[in-house]
Amino acid sequence: MRRLFSRLSVKVFVISFLVQVLSGFLICAVLYLQTPEMLYSPKDELDDLIQRLADHTREDCGDLIDDFIRRTGMDLAFYDEESYKSKQYNTPLDNIGTLTIKDLKSLHRALDHSESMGTYGLMFKDDPGMYIVQYFSYGGEYNLIPRALHNSYALMIAVVVVLSLISSFIYTVVFARPVRKLSKVSGQMAKMDFTVKCDDRRGDEIGDLARDLNALSAALDRKIGELEEEIVRVREMEEQKEMFFAAASHELKTPVTILEGHLRGMIEGVGPYEDHDEYLAKSLRTVKRMESLIGEILTASRMQSSHEVVMGSVDMAEILDGKLSESEDLFTVRNISVNRHIDKGLFFAGNRELMQLAAGAFISNAVFYSHEGSSIDVTARRDGDNIVTVIENKGAHIDDKDIVHLFEPFYRTDSSRSSRSGGSGLGLYLARLIITKHGGSVSLDNTADGVCARIVLNSVEEL
Repeated sequence: MRRLFSRLSVKVFVISFLVQVLSGFLICAVLYLQTPEMLYSPKDELDDLIQRLADHTREDCGDLIDDFIRRTGMDLAFYDEESYKSKQYNTPLDNIGTLTIKDLKSLHRALDHSESMGTYGLMFKDDPGMYIVQYFSYGGEYNLIPRALHNSYALMIAVVVVLSLISSFIYTVVFARPVRKLSKVSGQMAKMDFTVKCDDRRGDEIGDLARDLNALSAALDRKIGELEEEIVRVREMEEQKEMFFAAASHELKTPVTILEGHLRGMIEGVGPYEDHDEYLAKSLRTVKRMESLIGEILTASRMQSSHEVVMGSVDMAEILDGKLSESEDLFTVRNISVNRHIDKGLFFAGNRELMQLAAGAFISNAVFYSHEGSSIDVTARRDGDNIVTVIENKGAHIDDKDIVHLFEPFYRTDSSRSSRSGGSGLGLYLARLIITKHGGSVSLDNTADGVCARIVLNSVEEL
């Protein structure tokens, strides 16, 4: 029962019903207590009765007379006019009506108990004779309106209750039903079903609440989608980190094993390891390789962390010119020509050292993936609000199965080439991390003439 009365629809129905019933009773009480007096005496209706009897036959008037006596509580006695005038005490007629006074005993009793009495003259429609009507009244005057209200209380209570029930039901439908619909929709939202929508066509407060619920549903749906995407991204990053450190451990294991073999051989004087000068030089090269690899791993770890990169105004043209100048000896050794199409003043917000590392990775990869005697095109220009850099090595080609993995850590398309060049397999991976950290994008694709790396950064004005 308590749960039933906790429902809003039941509360609205009960409260509105009680308020309207009480209002009806208050109106009746005010009418009863505050209406002006309208005095009424039963004998006030006697004139009307006399006129009505004059329009009826003597035989038909009995019912009218009896009804008047029952309704007013008065007594009536009928006399023949001639006999009434001839005698001081007349015996009433006994053939008019059923409830009239018909004998002297009843007449004397009426005379003793009545408060007022009087006579009227009367003629019936079918009788030319004159008759006398003597009335006896037993009560005084009383207020007509309170009496009428008192007599009609049962009907008024029934009307008030019925109207209250109907109006309360209407209120319940008007107010509680929309709220139940909103509750149903919010329940679906609580179950993470954001496809349902509230009816927001109403212009009242319920409509405002419906619109707010729809806006909340859309916002929650959007935020949950973003969180799911973030969870997927974090999971992917965790997987990449696990793969990265597993690969890093494997890459470090090889030079450590080689260095351990060199040192153990020299200490124990085994065979060719007695030539300390030769194997110390080899060990130093191995240490240098490990140092380079550790440096790249630390850089990748810093890029993957949440630390912000210190930014400044950097000129992409200056970075490309510097890296191309550093690589001139390598171009000469491999007999590679470089075609430059670099505009001036290509400024972006970034870190100079990191971007030099990224640009150097693409240029060195272009050199090592190019055939001797081929050419490299380096183009950099402003395109709207972006700086677009394109590095294309002519005559090269990368298998489709390899090109999708080039930005993965420690991935090599040609392990023998990587070993000769000292490559760690982290160059392109680091380059993409750096460019992404700068809010840019990078892609690597085969073209009709070779392999093309495309770098896009947001341009800024020179500081």
